[in-house]
Parts: sequence; structure tokens; C-alpha cells
Amino acid sequence: MSDEQVPERDGIEEGQLVMPFYLICDVSYSMVGDMTDLNAGLRRLHQAIVMQPVVDDVAQICIMSFSDQAKVLLPLGQMSEAAIPTLSVEGGTDYGSAFRELAQTVERDRAALKANGYKIYRPCVFFLTDGAPNDRSWHQTFTSTLTYDRQTGQGMKSHPIFVPFGFRDAPESVMQQLAYPPERSKWYLARKNNVEDALTGMLDVIMKTVVTSARTARSSQPAVTQQAPAAGSGITQGNSAYDPDWVDED
Repeated sequence: MSDEQVPERDGIEEGQLVMPFYLICDVSYSMVGDMTDLNAGLRRLHQAIVMQPVVDDVAQICIMSFSDQAKVLLPLGQMSEAAIPTLSVEGGTDYGSAFRELAQTVERDRAALKANGYKIYRPCVFFLTDGAPNDRSWHQTFTSTLTYDRQTGQGMKSHPIFVPFGFRDAPESVMQQLAYPPERSKWYLARKNNVEDALTGMLDVIMKTVVTSARTARSSQPAVTQQAPAAGSGITQGNSAYDPDWVDED
């Protein structure tokens, strides 16, 4: 699916451009001490979007969690019409469960938006995790569910822009493989000992990316524009190293 563009318009009307954003949060047991900070960050994100009606009209947000299994906690929609869920800690770190649930959710939401007459910009996914995947087949699952091979026509044609955010024990090599598509996505990694600061910095990047991207919707060239981490945040931003044939040797 090519990214669709519409001219500037006033108000909400049929054919309006929608920018879907998905935030997938790791709620595995290693996050047990971080739930308060994560939930506070989600509330800040909600407030920032609601306070800007132009952004709220364009950016639709879905919040998901994953551990042993993945769940949609807040279905895709406008922030002004939603109550932010409270995340709580669960089990292990199964990346594959998140990828499978996300792929199904994106396709379902895309069909619903099109049925309601919207034009849809390619979705953007923010994947927030503090650890390495427990499932050895995570890369194969990611490739088969959320990527697309133009030469063979295999995979998810309406694949999202996938933006990984790692902290604490999340391996850099894994974050590099999850930034997709390679020419459009970057990865982020925080190595600060203070997890509260790391979460605050990463959620700030997500908030600024949503707001900045949504503001472009009324221009002739709407785009998802990933924002750089704040100076002194301790967060690294890097280019994708995605390889469909990559093998995790750890």
C-alpha cells in the first residue's frame, strides 16, 4: 500500500487522512518496578495530544501490552474520546506474541478505517521493551508477519513503520533488526541506570513524533517524522540493520 496524500481541508470529512499509531509496551515481570513510571508517561502522552485538536483529529492511537501474550488495551481511536488504561505487570517476554497480535490488529483497523471513508497513512508502531526476547523464533515471526518483500510479493503489503525502543537489558543487535523498513525507521536505546529517566526520555520522543507527524497531515506532504532524543537524555538513535536472513547467535 502506498502512503496516501490529501490536500488541506477544514474539519472532519469523508476522505480525511488518518495517521494510526500503535504503542506496544512490555509488561513482563522484569518491568515490575517500572509500571508507575510507564503509566505516568502514557498519561502525559494522552494529555499532550488532547491539548492539540489538530493533532487529535489526525492521530489515532492504539495501546497494546505484551508479555507471554499480547493484548489490545486501548483500541485505535482519538485520544480525546478515550480513557488511558492502567498497565500492570504480567509474565515473560515473548516478542512473537506481540508481532502476531499487532499484524492482525493493523489489518483489522485498516479495513475499518477504509470502510468509514478515511484515507490512511502507513501506520507507525512504537515497540517499548526492557529485555531480550524469550522466543528463539522472534526474528522469523517478525519477518513473516510485519515485513514485505517487493520482489516476491510475499508478506504484509500494508506493513507499518516499526520503531523499537529498548532499555535496560534490551540488546542493541535486536533493536537494529526491528527497525523496519530500513529506509524509513530508526531504533532507540537507553543505557542509563535510572530507568525512570530512560522511560521519560523515550516516551518524550514518541510524543514529539506523534505530534510533529500529525501536524504534517494538512500539508501537501504528510510524513511520519521520527524525532531525535533530547541532548543529555542518554538515549541513542541509530539506523536500521534489518536483514531477513539474520540469525540470532546469542
